[in-house]
Amino acid sequence: MVPVPDPKDVLAGFVRARVDDRVLFADDVDEAIALVAAHVSGDVVLLDVRADLETSTTSPGYRVVAAQVDLAHTLAAVEAEFVARDAELLIVPGVVDATGEVLPLPRLAAIAHRHGARMLVDAGQLATRRVINLTSHGIDYVVLSGAIIAGFGPAAVIGRGDQLPLADSAHVNTPVAHGFAQAALAIADLGFDWIGLHEESLSAVVDDAVRALPGARRLRLWPDARDRVGLAEIAVAGRFETVPIRWGLGTGHAELSRQLNTLANVVFEQEAS
Repeated sequence: MVPVPDPKDVLAGFVRARVDDRVLFADDVDEAIALVAAHVSGDVVLLDVRADLETSTTSPGYRVVAAQVDLAHTLAAVEAEFVARDAELLIVPGVVDATGEVLPLPRLAAIAHRHGARMLVDAGQLATRRVINLTSHGIDYVVLSGAIIAGFGPAAVIGRGDQLPLADSAHVNTPVAHGFAQAALAIADLGFDWIGLHEESLSAVVDDAVRALPGARRLRLWPDARDRVGLAEIAVAGRFETVPIRWGLGTGHAELSRQLNTLANVVFEQEAS
């Protein structure tokens, strides 16, 4: 009988973890981040890429660096924060959840390491779209969401074991743990090259549709970001609320057309008002 791989070993392999890294389960992403932050004696710096700049209620006391006008200035602001005052941990998202820009994780890790700190990545939407390599990217900790990867289940934090507790903070039964791991394997089996090309082809469809709609434009946080995943916010002239459009490995043209039809209806209603 072929032995069933340990789910934690599968998740460690999914993010190319180092041989001495540890994998822990938590109830959700916030709790997984807290497993690392709670064992840091110094300050924590949080890169906030949300437009409203509201800090999480689960992260009191973090020093927040706001996203700047472009990516180059944002990286400079992170560096300046470490120059101004020491910190032990940098927390960053993998992507901008609203507009899809992928953060340059190796460059951010280099900033943290230059100042004697470690970096934690909230992989969120990134893990199902791009390769994450703790070893070559210099990432110290990564948090994966079972809800995003598998559609159910806990979060997991993977990284350097010297600042992680010995035991999981959540009880995860065996079927759930294996389901989480098998979903990660299924993503890896599809291949991130195929996933990227699929998203890029749908992105072109979105861009063409938005250009054809009067008063509609796809928002960007950083004009100099080189990579974007299938997350978009569409601004419509005269309307305060944006229209979100989302696509990924499980999105077909029919689903994308449904979202674009919703956008078109919003544009035409706005023009008629």
